[in-house]
Amino acid sequence: MRQRAVESGKVSASSSNNRDSKESDPPQAVTRSAPGWSASFPLRLLIAAIGVLLIGLGARWAASQAVPNTVRIPDLEKLAVFPKQLGPWKCEDEEQIDPQVLRVLGTALAIDRRYSQSAERFVEMHAAVFTQSGFSLPHPPELCYAGTGWNARSTRDARVILSDGTTGTVRIIRLEKERDNQRATVLYCYQLAGPFSADRDTVRTFFWKYRGQKSRPPLVKLMLHIPGGGEAVEDLALDFAQRALEKFAEMEKTW
Repeated sequence: MRQRAVESGKVSASSSNNRDSKESDPPQAVTRSAPGWSASFPLRLLIAAIGVLLIGLGARWAASQAVPNTVRIPDLEKLAVFPKQLGPWKCEDEEQIDPQVLRVLGTALAIDRRYSQSAERFVEMHAAVFTQSGFSLPHPPELCYAGTGWNARSTRDARVILSDGTTGTVRIIRLEKERDNQRATVLYCYQLAGPFSADRDTVRTFFWKYRGQKSRPPLVKLMLHIPGGGEAVEDLALDFAQRALEKFAEMEKTW
């Protein structure tokens, strides 16, 4: 019995020592096998190559849908054939524009004419062709008149409908020079091969019609100046503007 007790004590002591040894040993890190990335490297390389190819194709497609920078520039003769008779309006005079003035305006093609129905009913027409690329627009006439002493008494946009159904707006400005007690009415808009508007943001949307094409027609600015003011004067300006815009739309198709 005594021997068994001794042996039992030895076993208990040994088990206790083993437990103490296990508790004092630092925990062993559990290691897991990582995925075989080295084996998937060719696949990742293939995916990257496909991504680069798709980006290149997307860039080429976007470029093909962009507005062309090439602008079809008409000869001066094509602009000069603008008729000298528009219904009841007859051209009385044509002014040769100084090249320096053209440079300031940002164009090389422009015509200045005076049309009249009678001695009291006449309009001075300025038409300029702009060939800048992108969405750039010429500065509005308000800036020019303000720099020469004219003050804008009122400004409004009027809707004009051409014979083919094209609808757009023209801007009418009532001007006044207090020092000389002068009054004048100015009408203007921008036209791109048919569509026209006085609103600059609307005009920029006209360019999108030519996305993906190799070239586009130039932008035309039509501006009319009539001495005096009032509804009767504005009606004269609107009548001439409608006839002129219809003719320019027809001419621009050949540019």
